Amino acid sequence: MRWFFLASFIAAIFCGICWVGVIAYAVYTSRIWSMGWRGIALLLPLVFFIWGTREMFRSFKDSKSS
Repeated sequence: MRWFFLASFIAAIFCGICWVGVIAYAVYTSRIWSMGWRGIALLLPLVFFIWGTREMFRSFKDSKSS
């Protein structure tokens, strides 16, 4: 089970990095400011990825070595 949490933690980090890239591209092309509420909705998945990464790391630390 420990390896599942480690793999999930690594996947969550990868998703977070990719999503930061999407947000950076939207800011760079100045599209995020003209999107209104959709621009805010573009930022919300990053919060989910950060939360998931934290939970997977916590589960990885607390899991028994097997």
